[in-house]
Amino acid sequence: MPLTPKVYEVLQLLVQNSGHMLGKDELLKAVWPDSFVEEGNLTRNISTLRAALGENSNDHRYIETVPKRGYRFIAGVREFQAESAESLLADGSSARITTEETEVLSSQGAIETIHEPTLRAGEVPNSGSRDYIFSKIKNHTWSTLLCLATLAIAVAALTYYSYFANRGEAIDSVAVMPFANVSGDPATEYLSDGLSDDVISSLAQLPNLKVIAFSRVLRYKGKQTDPQAVGRELDVRAVLMSRLVQRGDDLAISTELVDVRDNHVLWRQQYNRKLADILSVKMEIAQHISEGLRLRLGGDEKNQLAKRYTENPEAFQAYLQGRFFLESGTNAGHQKAIEYFEQAIKKDPAYAPAYIGLARDYRDYLSLSSKDAREKAKPLLLKALEIDDTLAEAHAMLGAIRQDEDDWPAAEKEFERAMDLNPRAWGVHSLYAKYLAAIGRNDEAVAEAKRMLEIDPLSASAVGAVALMSLQARQYDQAIEFFRKAIDMQPNDPRFHNNLARAFVQKGMYEEAIAEFQKANTLDPKQPGRFARFAYTYAVSGKRAQAQKMLEELKEQAKQSHVAPVNFAIIYAGLSEKDRAFEWLEKAYEDRSGPPYIQIDIFLDSLRSDPRFADLARRKGLAL
Repeated sequence: MPLTPKVYEVLQLLVQNSGHMLGKDELLKAVWPDSFVEEGNLTRNISTLRAALGENSNDHRYIETVPKRGYRFIAGVREFQAESAESLLADGSSARITTEETEVLSSQGAIETIHEPTLRAGEVPNSGSRDYIFSKIKNHTWSTLLCLATLAIAVAALTYYSYFANRGEAIDSVAVMPFANVSGDPATEYLSDGLSDDVISSLAQLPNLKVIAFSRVLRYKGKQTDPQAVGRELDVRAVLMSRLVQRGDDLAISTELVDVRDNHVLWRQQYNRKLADILSVKMEIAQHISEGLRLRLGGDEKNQLAKRYTENPEAFQAYLQGRFFLESGTNAGHQKAIEYFEQAIKKDPAYAPAYIGLARDYRDYLSLSSKDAREKAKPLLLKALEIDDTLAEAHAMLGAIRQDEDDWPAAEKEFERAMDLNPRAWGVHSLYAKYLAAIGRNDEAVAEAKRMLEIDPLSASAVGAVALMSLQARQYDQAIEFFRKAIDMQPNDPRFHNNLARAFVQKGMYEEAIAEFQKANTLDPKQPGRFARFAYTYAVSGKRAQAQKMLEELKEQAKQSHVAPVNFAIIYAGLSEKDRAFEWLEKAYEDRSGPPYIQIDIFLDSLRSDPRFADLARRKGLAL
């Protein structure tokens, strides 16, 4: 079996010290004596060795892990003399030495059985030691060494090689299922969701690997799932199934990577660690998945996969909790998320993703005005990029803020930088498509949305994005077609019903629009932007009384929480009260809360012929 030089050196050291534990630091210093490398390099080499030896998580016949300390070679070791090895090579049988032949050689004195190495525990052998598994052979050739390596691992290596000869191709698509939390404690849900999401984020950065987004696999959470069924539904070749148990500070994770083509288990592993080791566990899982998929990674890709943004496990746990509450979508959840992200930053002030999470929380926090949210989020993103300028999400979010500030060239620069860093980032394409639509480059916006669909063709959100960009490009029939597809895929998403209603309004199909708005409000009542467009629809369809009533309700809501001024402008536009509409548009311009999409917002069409609209567009840096 071909092994890289460093992997071979690790094997050699372990076998030389058969029966004795070698510490991680000892191995690192011996294998990489003149350079500093992270422990992850050693972990990957050990994993590669185990794969070559045909080991699985339930049967470590060769290499034993001594938790937190090091590794021990536990298989039997025999030493071959040079003459015997060369004679075997001469008759051409070196590649097919059987267990029976090994026993015959031993009886003839060609093999010396070594029951205990003479090296002391922890001592690194030198090149002259007689206790090598492969003793120093004068005038040896590489062929001799390969023969000896074959003898040492004959049965396992030949089995492994013959099996994978027909299974050597890389697997280019995977779905990481939400880790099943079998602890019985809802308080640990953040850990099971966070780990699976973080592993997905790590793998998604690898080129030529399709990784299903966490938002799409989340629907399988808590359900009994069959890997092959999931593979068919998500159109992937491999599925990772995992179970997590936390008992106090003890953490147990079992993983199984399945090739859904024939339900074959590509790799399985049991991780029994302390909660403080969560960072190492997350990194190992991602690396082991890439190895199980037989991906051929370059040095930069391996480094990216092994990259840690913090070495503080408490900061990482707080970050996972922040992400968990951020996805709740409620004001209470947003507030809890802010607290946890701030804890993460306090634990590690150089933890860049925590700043991004906090910035995202402020931008999505419904109780803040757009101006206040922007003023809180912007310095956090700049801090994250000061720490690490390679974070695509931070550049994309900063681009969105530059857009809100009407700094269109700076916004595009940030979006382009984000796409250069991670061209497969679904969220980056989403924000960039909205930017293109905002400045009137509608055909490009539709094309960018379709790229999202290429990345994830079975995503309802990607289908909805194509529909939305089509709507804003005034391609109403195409928009309706795609919105209906999105609803078929995800019928309980209020966004799709809301946007389908908007398309119906432009087609003059008011009754159909009202029905879709009502469905959306049933699913998510009184979201301000949707509520305003619903009121507008009543107004333009001749039901002014209902529109006026909804306007008053929105004003009452604004007393309790922030409502963007553009929503009032939309209702007044529907009621044909242009002066009042422009009053609210000016308020929106003053606090930069919108409308960033003034050039394309179809609900402002009735105002476009007024000179005040052209003046507003000019001040925002947009040419109509």
